[in-house]
Amino acid sequence: WVSIRLNDGKPLMSKLEFEPSATLEATQAGSPSGTSAPSDAAAPGTGSSEGGLRPKKQDCYAGMPLEINMYSEEKQFSYEGYPSWVAKAAAVAKLFREGKPFLPTLEERPSRIEQAKRLAPFKKMTPPQLEKMSAQNLPGCFFGLTFPKTAEEMMSEEFGAEWLTKAFHAAGTLPKDNRVIKLLRAQPLPVKGFDAAGGAAMKMFLTVEYLKPDPELHTELFCKYPYLYKDFPVERREVSLYYDGDGPEVDVQMRLTHLFPFRTAKFYFGEVCRETANFILISETIPYSRRGKVENGKVVEKIDYEPYQILPVCGKYQDWLLPDPAEYYCCLFRALGRLAAWDKQGRYDDYFEPAPVFNEEQYLAFTLPQRQKKNSKLRQLEQQGAAKICDVAIKFMTKEVNNLMPAEMLDIKNLQRIKDELVEMTPYFTDMSDFYQRSNSDYVAAMHANLQADNAFFWRDEYGDLECGVLDWGSFDRAPFCLRFLGCLSGADPQIMMAHEEGIIRCFRDEYHRCGGPDLPLEELLLRYHLAYISFVYESCTWIERDIHKHMTPAELADMTGVLDERFQAAFRVRCRGMTIINAWTYYHMRGNHYKATFDKWAAGKGARFLTEFT
Repeated sequence: WVSIRLNDGKPLMSKLEFEPSATLEATQAGSPSGTSAPSDAAAPGTGSSEGGLRPKKQDCYAGMPLEINMYSEEKQFSYEGYPSWVAKAAAVAKLFREGKPFLPTLEERPSRIEQAKRLAPFKKMTPPQLEKMSAQNLPGCFFGLTFPKTAEEMMSEEFGAEWLTKAFHAAGTLPKDNRVIKLLRAQPLPVKGFDAAGGAAMKMFLTVEYLKPDPELHTELFCKYPYLYKDFPVERREVSLYYDGDGPEVDVQMRLTHLFPFRTAKFYFGEVCRETANFILISETIPYSRRGKVENGKVVEKIDYEPYQILPVCGKYQDWLLPDPAEYYCCLFRALGRLAAWDKQGRYDDYFEPAPVFNEEQYLAFTLPQRQKKNSKLRQLEQQGAAKICDVAIKFMTKEVNNLMPAEMLDIKNLQRIKDELVEMTPYFTDMSDFYQRSNSDYVAAMHANLQADNAFFWRDEYGDLECGVLDWGSFDRAPFCLRFLGCLSGADPQIMMAHEEGIIRCFRDEYHRCGGPDLPLEELLLRYHLAYISFVYESCTWIERDIHKHMTPAELADMTGVLDERFQAAFRVRCRGMTIINAWTYYHMRGNHYKATFDKWAAGKGARFLTEFT
């Protein structure tokens, strides 16, 4: 039995037809029952209609029923009058409190899944080509519509309310007998300053009015679109030339988010043009609450928030705005566990194809014959290159951001030790952070790439428990999830990680198993994460010359007074890249010889077969 809300808002209990699963494994309708040779995950958007939790009918996806009540007897709390997502979130939280499985649920199949065409292949360009083509307005590949590139164009006669109506009708998110009659606001969000709205694209708020108001239609919308090349050439080249992040993000938001095991922003429209490398993504605006007054890096004004009221936004690498960062990271990692578990249940197979199932022995049998030995001279060259990168990082920390560094991290002996260990392990970075990470399908699943607090929104329920919704699906894919943990924890304060790292990873592990994934040993999860962390410390240093110095000179950095310096906080990319380096090196130091000892033990034991051979 599931609760359905009628158009007039009245709840109705109705029995629906679905195909139940006798066991967790039985829900993997399209997944292999045995094992197969490992292979790279299929590219997003190339999924087969044969795989996954296939719907019994074309208008729904099969799954377990979710009992949704409109009243909590225990707390004497009614969900009437709240947005429709609240009662569902309460039902999911109840399963968690009771320790019961939360498996893929019965869901309606949006009409846009069939209406939208496939994502066209990524098109590589040179910088001059990108500059020329991105200035044009050409039709996209999903619905064949042209779309605005700026807030000014959005408000123009060419687009505006009439275009929004056409776009929402095409995506099936607005009934054909309804339309947008007014576009009241198209307000760009800041790209610099303390409250800069991310660094991967431009954003704006839209306020609209519908012919027929509906509680399920949001009038406050959020629009994401690329930087104009003429205004932000460095940023635009990074996100449009070197990898395909925008296309899959829009594709995932359109085709997958309704299947996720948590709340996310409701999709309204998306379009991608490969000829121009332009895109647009429109979703609901998350109604973040007002943040209390901040003084010296602390929120000093206490505000009481109601149950299910969305808590204030927290910027990237600004965890000091959170009342208890560890609680928030545990909440985020439980969401990651659910996300990965439902992939193991076949939830996203229609998008990705059914995933292969294999263990380490099968992986090695398949991959070892394809690996080639390397010349010892290459190892020397790799180590020499790594030494130079580490020297750049040491200079950066001691001469440029020295006022931001903990005192012990200005001791050259500490920095030299880390450098020496990294250089020694450099030839095996790929082995520990890629080859080994992919060696068992239990540790590979659909995963968010950067789930920090800024890519989520939080609320507390009537029990006071913290829950979250998830945003921003750039680079979403099947991947070794211990690798993806790096992007999710890179902003965490080293002291928080020292006290809570194991607990945070345990939250992922427990939720992964409860929601349908395998029961993984915590020790192996930590091993894989720590092996990946070693190469991450080194890789973070490569951003100094690639990105940081393109936005701020060494002299400007050296003039910073500390992490809370307004200039540092205002420079979004400098803040994010810089704090990644500071956090990574500091945490590596705080763990003493842990990382080198972990590598040595692994390399001499279970990891020996995964190491590159040098001649």
